[in-house]
Amino acid sequence: MRKGLSLKWVISGSLLLVIAVVLIIYNQLLPVYTMRGFLFTASAMMEEEAQYFARHYKQDPTTPPPDNYFVNSAIGKEALPKKIRDLLDTTPSMVFGAVQFFGDMDSDDDDDGTAILIHPLYDGKTLYMYDTNHDHEEGGEVETPLSDAYLEHELSMVSLIGLAVFIPALIIIALLVWWVVRPLGRLTQWSTTLESASAPADGRPHFIFREFNVLADSLAHSVQQVKAASLREERLLRYTSHELRTPLAVLKANVELLAVQSGGELPPPLQRIERSVLNMQRIAETLLWMSRESPEALPEEALDMRQLLNELIEEHRYLIGKRDIELILHIIDEPCRLPLTACRIVVGNFLRNALQYADEGSVEITFEQLQLRIVNRVRDTNQSEESADFGYGLGLELMRQLCAKLGWHIVVEPEKNHFTVTLNFSVQEPQQLPEATDA
Repeated sequence: MRKGLSLKWVISGSLLLVIAVVLIIYNQLLPVYTMRGFLFTASAMMEEEAQYFARHYKQDPTTPPPDNYFVNSAIGKEALPKKIRDLLDTTPSMVFGAVQFFGDMDSDDDDDGTAILIHPLYDGKTLYMYDTNHDHEEGGEVETPLSDAYLEHELSMVSLIGLAVFIPALIIIALLVWWVVRPLGRLTQWSTTLESASAPADGRPHFIFREFNVLADSLAHSVQQVKAASLREERLLRYTSHELRTPLAVLKANVELLAVQSGGELPPPLQRIERSVLNMQRIAETLLWMSRESPEALPEEALDMRQLLNELIEEHRYLIGKRDIELILHIIDEPCRLPLTACRIVVGNFLRNALQYADEGSVEITFEQLQLRIVNRVRDTNQSEESADFGYGLGLELMRQLCAKLGWHIVVEPEKNHFTVTLNFSVQEPQQLPEATDA
């Protein structure tokens, strides 16, 4: 039997997948927003420095522009180094606040990015501020071991806090999954015991969650209803089959006695009674065989399908009445071994339906390669309606179940003016049907 996925692992895996996706997104966004924080700090510092210089320049035009370790400045574009002027003729890669950034700001190489601030002065001149790169100077960039150590300490603390949150979260999620899924596993295990007829009625487990208790009660109630319906059906089949055989045997014996008394020829009313008794007797035998819990395989014997069809046609010819119906037979004589009683019941049922509901015209009966096919024209009536005389409704459903038990295959093709039934006697794997227990 094919096993499905465990709900516990599905829920656990789904939650872990969600957490993993959140962590991946967090790790991707953290460097981006960290860089934006640095850029905001640089932009704010340069803009504040420019405004501070503009206030003093307005009071004293001889005030020199800012020139320190971080930034250099110049009044007027012509006073800028050629490299900075060339950058201003290009499109900035990013504009953050008051600062324009040129070059690849995501690169680890400090030479690839330059920040430039343009600030107008009161006299119409323009102040240009740009960050300073000290790598080309002797000694290179100044190291800041204390600040670097502080930053590394803070980043390590952030990592520890992240792990301190992530690991307990996983443990809590695992406990929640176990707390919720474990009752579901108990419910599943208990539901498998309901298939047994000897399962105790008070064996239902009790759960912490109210929803599981409601589900268990509904499941137990539904199973009890199904069992009760199945028992009623078993009793009906068993009682019907057993109780009908005695009166049918009495009717058959008395009909035979009347036939002997009348010289071997019964009047038409008694003939109809005889045919009905024989039909009911076969149906009762079929129901009794189908109601058994483990029905024995019906004995097979050599069967002449041509002879059987001719006998059944003679038995049911009375159904034709005064209608102009032609029987067309295409019977291929081939050896076959089939259960005779079951074959008579099934074929007789289909033949009786064909003759009973046939319209003027022909009924074609074909048998070859262990396949029987009956085609008849039908009247313009709603043939989907169930018949009270074991017609296409109840009779067809009963024959479907019987053929499923025997491993035969039925194909019914209702069309506008034709009704076709194909019965394949090739033995297949019998289907498992709801079965009753024979007393």
